[in-house]
Amino acid sequence: MRKNTTKPGPSGMSRNDAFTLFESWGGRDCLLHINDTSIIREIKVAMGGDSILEFTSPELSTRAQDAYDSLGILNLTFENVWPIFVDMLPLVFPRQL
Repeated sequence: MRKNTTKPGPSGMSRNDAFTLFESWGGRDCLLHINDTSIIREIKVAMGGDSILEFTSPELSTRAQDAYDSLGILNLTFENVWPIFVDMLPLVFPRQL
């Protein structure tokens, strides 16, 4: 991101750098420090475990992975992602197109 001297807080750095290097821009550490990480694990399990980090159902993920694998793609890039998506779409949703 470009530098913007008219905004409050850090500018010209990523959010990760802003939180990690808060002293470099005159900030203060406002993060909540957790000594017992088992509490975080318990909260995560109570909220749904690893599934809370998923964007699709396990069934859709499996269908999409199977479709991708069936195409024999050697290299996924920004240049070929759209044609690969177009090829995968009827494999993932065959009756809906």
